Amino acid sequence: MPTRININGVVTSPEEAKIPVLDHGLLFGDSVYETLRTYNGKPFLFSRHFARLEYSAAAVALRLPWSKSKTLEEVRKTLFADECRIRIMFTRGVGDLAPDIETCTDPTAIIIVVPLVALPERIYQEGVDVVISSVPRGSRFADIKTGSLIHQVIARREAKSKHAFEAISLTADEKLSDGITSNIYMVRDGKLLTPSHAAGIVEGITRKVVLQLSEEMGLQVIEGLFEVSEISREDEMFLTSSRREVVPIARIDGKAVGSGTPGPVTQLLLRSYRAAIQKLAVED
Repeated sequence: MPTRININGVVTSPEEAKIPVLDHGLLFGDSVYETLRTYNGKPFLFSRHFARLEYSAAAVALRLPWSKSKTLEEVRKTLFADECRIRIMFTRGVGDLAPDIETCTDPTAIIIVVPLVALPERIYQEGVDVVISSVPRGSRFADIKTGSLIHQVIARREAKSKHAFEAISLTADEKLSDGITSNIYMVRDGKLLTPSHAAGIVEGITRKVVLQLSEEMGLQVIEGLFEVSEISREDEMFLTSSRREVVPIARIDGKAVGSGTPGPVTQLLLRSYRAAIQKLAVED
């Protein structure tokens, strides 16, 4: 199934889709975005994603051209029959060749829909290799999803060069932060530990669901700042994202986490998350 692009309400193929070269989203990464997926053809947790989109836009003083209902209408119009991965982006729009937001008057709305490529089930059964990135996580605007993603681009290149599934970024003082496009978690003595807002993380939509499920299961959840050296003490580690759900981490920088296989808490949370999808899908 081909990729479909919606620009300001007009759905086209990638070859036909165009934005002006003076759009500040292209010139300066001056845009905000969200990425989500469908289950059974329905955008999953759309309201939560749109609320975070509004938060990001307010943080950079970007006026959203579409309301929540209009955006959902346009997303639905752009979908195709198979399961999809969706990226919603609003740019500052066309302006001068200078980073002056006052020269931009009309934001650009872009929706990109591509086929959702499911991970092989062996990923969930065996776990993945992850590396610690040399690219630091910036604290300024860290929890705002903007188009200024060069740090993630470099970190992804670094991870691929080491044949890793994901890379974990560190804060400026070398505390664990989050993955390139994921949040990370540790399990130690039956407790769930995860970097807090103070670590410059993006507080993921899936993260909030997983933390709620963990508390419902009776797990003690600890959010805080953690040293890289603590990884050697963990029984389990995993990562989450909207597209990938709950993914066990088997090794970090080539060293086994715990037994080097998906642990019982990770497996239980994966099952619980998948079981909760149908109930969560009725939110929108």
